[in-house]
Amino acid sequence: MRRQNGITLIALVITIIILLILAAVSIAMLAGDKGLLTRSRQAQTATIQKSNEEIVKLAVEDLITEYHAGGAIATNITNTNNSPSTLEINKEELKSAIYRTTSDANVTDVTDTTLNIAEDDLEEEVSVLKVDFAEGQDIYVLPSTGRIVTQQV
Repeated sequence: MRRQNGITLIALVITIIILLILAAVSIAMLAGDKGLLTRSRQAQTATIQKSNEEIVKLAVEDLITEYHAGGAIATNITNTNNSPSTLEINKEELKSAIYRTTSDANVTDVTDTTLNIAEDDLEEEVSVLKVDFAEGQDIYVLPSTGRIVTQQV
């Protein structure tokens, strides 16, 4: 009897099973909770958030520089010696400074709001400026110092 060369049915089934296992593992590594796609999205969100924080920090620094130089931000904030007394950033000034800093900022609005902040085991409600970005992220700025704060609930 002649010997036939070829793939047996058992070898074919084993190969298909191994390929299915490899495909399942690859899909899990891509799309799982700790998969590449999820981590990529998280990294992108973190990068956008850092970028937005930098935009706000630059805008606040611009306003503080203008304040110390006696510019427009300080015109209504003077003491008896006709020199700047306290910094008080308002929402229009902050929004204008953000757009002066970068023209591609995705700021939808700047509003006055209150925020619960916990410091030194005390929780207090303070007045802040809330900068809304199109990506859905909010950044809070203390109007008296220009410091960026986060909500502590």
